[in-house]
Amino acid sequence: MALRSIASRTALWVLVGSTVVLAAIGALLLSLTRAQILQHTHHEAAALAANAGSQIQARIDRVAVSAQMLATIVATRQDDAEPLLRDTLSTNLDMDGLAAVFTPSPDPSDAPMYSPFVRRLDDGSLTSRNLSQDSNPYWNSNWFLGGLGCASGCWQRPFLSLSRHRQVINYSVAIERNGHPTGIINADVTLDWLHNILSSLDKPAGAYAFVLDSDGNYLAHDNPVLVGKRGSPALLNALASDQAGTMRLRVAQNPRARGPVWVYSAPIEGTRWRLGLVVPEYQTYASVRRIFMLSLALGLLALLGVSLITLLTIRRTMAPLGVLADRAEHVARGELDFELPPARRPDEVGRLTQSFDHMRRELALHLEDLARVAREKQRLASELEIAHQIQLGLLPNAHYLDAVCAQFELHAALRPARAVGGDLYSYFMLDPQRFFVMVGDVSDKGIPAALFMAQTITLAKALAPRAQTPQNLLHLLNLELCRGNDSCMFVTLLCGLLDTGSGDLVLASAGHEPPILCGRGAPQLLEFPTGAVLGLYEDSTYPEHRLRLRTGETLLMYTDGITEASDHEQQMYGIERTVESLVQVPSTATTAGYIERLLGDVDHFVADAAQADDITLLALTWHGTGVPATGIDIDNRLPDVFVALDRCEQLLQEAKVPASLHGDVRLVLEELMVNTVEYGYPDGRPGRIRLLLQSRPGATTIELIDDGIAFDPLQSAAPTLTGDLADREQIGGLGIHLARTMTDEMRYTRDAQGNHLLLRFTYPTEDGSSP
Repeated sequence: MALRSIASRTALWVLVGSTVVLAAIGALLLSLTRAQILQHTHHEAAALAANAGSQIQARIDRVAVSAQMLATIVATRQDDAEPLLRDTLSTNLDMDGLAAVFTPSPDPSDAPMYSPFVRRLDDGSLTSRNLSQDSNPYWNSNWFLGGLGCASGCWQRPFLSLSRHRQVINYSVAIERNGHPTGIINADVTLDWLHNILSSLDKPAGAYAFVLDSDGNYLAHDNPVLVGKRGSPALLNALASDQAGTMRLRVAQNPRARGPVWVYSAPIEGTRWRLGLVVPEYQTYASVRRIFMLSLALGLLALLGVSLITLLTIRRTMAPLGVLADRAEHVARGELDFELPPARRPDEVGRLTQSFDHMRRELALHLEDLARVAREKQRLASELEIAHQIQLGLLPNAHYLDAVCAQFELHAALRPARAVGGDLYSYFMLDPQRFFVMVGDVSDKGIPAALFMAQTITLAKALAPRAQTPQNLLHLLNLELCRGNDSCMFVTLLCGLLDTGSGDLVLASAGHEPPILCGRGAPQLLEFPTGAVLGLYEDSTYPEHRLRLRTGETLLMYTDGITEASDHEQQMYGIERTVESLVQVPSTATTAGYIERLLGDVDHFVADAAQADDITLLALTWHGTGVPATGIDIDNRLPDVFVALDRCEQLLQEAKVPASLHGDVRLVLEELMVNTVEYGYPDGRPGRIRLLLQSRPGATTIELIDDGIAFDPLQSAAPTLTGDLADREQIGGLGIHLARTMTDEMRYTRDAQGNHLLLRFTYPTEDGSSP
């Protein structure tokens, strides 16, 4: 808790910063001191190694000189060899034994020459023997054969003397006469004096010395365990030079040393030996570490004192800020009704106190305004949520399956870019035979677009029974939306009317995106003429496009939120990617599969970019077989009418329609077609009448199409009867009344082809049911 105060943190940072500075300076000083200590150690150790080498060299030089002088004298005084050996051995205590051995005569009959060997006993007395009488002839030994080649003298390999129980090394000099070796002087030297020299050296603590022979074996070592063993490869490689040197080894061969070591070596002149002095690295820096740790401890104590003084000083100086911090916590909790102590001095703290008190008063006023704004935003958010729910309530369910005959299925999806949007979709059964579907996009977004969208859906549902066709619906809807549209908002709308019996689909578009037909082969973009958008021009016309859906085909209707979806680089998804995405959908996919695939690809394309526009998708799949309608075309003449009636009756028989219904169908068609010939062409111009007949089990549908004058028989008044006669002055008269009475459904529309009158007759099927 103490570290929450500025004083505590400042003192801590002073301590930390000073510690870092002290550590950096200490590390630098340690590095410099280590370098100087190491340089000093190198100088002393090299001098010590050179001194030890000089001592060893002086001892062996005495041995070498004595042996060389004996070889010269014995070459001319061979009979005095033994006295000469005794005199030399008594005066040179470095030698343990001397031998004068000669090359045997080539004549086997000659006796071996006297070859004396004199050695020193442990009590200091001298003893001798004739080596030529040994059981093992010396002239076959390696030391003799090797010594014959040492005209100037040479040191031979050390060996363990079994009689003397110690390591011995020989110095051999050839005895030459007339330029040919006739024997050798062999001096035995024990290595005890070499060990004594190494142990007498004034070495640093932890250091040790050694002497290596020409084969890399230890002649002497401060660790007796290593005497006679071969040096490590790393050491031998480091000592390969004949010059004095200094090198660092990561691991010492001596088990008594740990860590890296420094090796100082010097060659021993006159031999191929090498003296080495090994100093452990940790021992070199031991004194430096002790001094550094002591200095570091003193420095830390000094820093703690400075930090304590800093803490006390800052706490006293910043005590008034504690009051301000306490009052700031009250402000954080919304408690603004308090008083601040008066400023004692006009310094920074005093000015801060005055400013804080002024801020407190201003903040109280601001909080009042903020609370009022928050209440307004909450109310607005609540209203937007209500508007969102109302908008969703205007839309039908996202899934619709034809429950009557399972001929078609519909799936839809809508994603508004804001809480409410301007995209729309709707569908409804116009009558038991026809299914109306639409998708639209309002020009704006947000609340205005949502209101315009609601108005469009409401008007479309209200006007559809009157319009009967997509073309008429768009025309009537456009007239209604143009009224009072001062804001010049508009909506693009794609309408479709599906005949649930045949799969015939009539489309009309008011400036909307063209639909895509999927299901068989590659997806097909249905581009056909469209009218102007709804709500701007009252005289707009909307051409229709007709097609028949085949089993398994799906019509995809969408808004520009799909094609204009953009990623972070403002690249649009486009219609090409839309079609390519739908190509990947298998032909056996469900209706929802088209929407899921396309939405998934759009989401992958835009990644995490913000949605800029509303997205709406609607997929309509046709599952029915679609019984084709049979067409009969005639001229607008009465004889042709009766020919058509006979043909129609024949078709009813082929479709196995009950014979009891044939007369009703013929009577209704005769009345309506005769009325069309007589009253539909008042100017006597020629015309065409088309009759489309479609039969399914339990129902027969007949559509009369003519290009005569517009006449809606459903709007004509019921005929006035006088007695049992109808008023013939009325157009249609009793015929229209009979048609209404005898058909189960009668529906009239008019389009560019002319008048369309749909008649539907139902009858029970063999199982007793009716459609």
